[in-house]
Amino acid sequence: MNYKKILLRTLMLLLMLLVFNSVSYILNNLSTVEVSKTLTKSIPNEKRGIPTYDHIIGKDKLPHYRVFFWVPSSATHFIPYSDSGVHTDVSEHGSVEKWSVVVTKQIKGNEKLIYIYVPKTFVFMYGGGFDKVIHIKYY
Repeated sequence: MNYKKILLRTLMLLLMLLVFNSVSYILNNLSTVEVSKTLTKSIPNEKRGIPTYDHIIGKDKLPHYRVFFWVPSSATHFIPYSDSGVHTDVSEHGSVEKWSVVVTKQIKGNEKLIYIYVPKTFVFMYGGGFDKVIHIKYY
């Protein structure tokens, strides 16, 4: 019976070490992400949606973030980008240039509403104001 206690304590110790190492790894990786929160002051022709962003709950029961823009109805090609110095390649989605852009059916005058799916990993790591550093080029 004594060996069961020793085995249980050994397993608990190993589990605690595993958790400690995992937390240390995550904290070290979070602290190495350099994010510049300087905003580009003047983006010509950029018209934000109101609200500028929202989140929806996906099939995976997790929030998915969308940043909204109004663009000319004639625009068919969209390239998302971020302010200089913002590190966006923080998940399997890759850098901002690879993020998904979706055209909605909502049209107002000669403009249509589009949104960029922003990976939740980027949102969580960047924090408040993440929507202000994401922009869209179109033609």
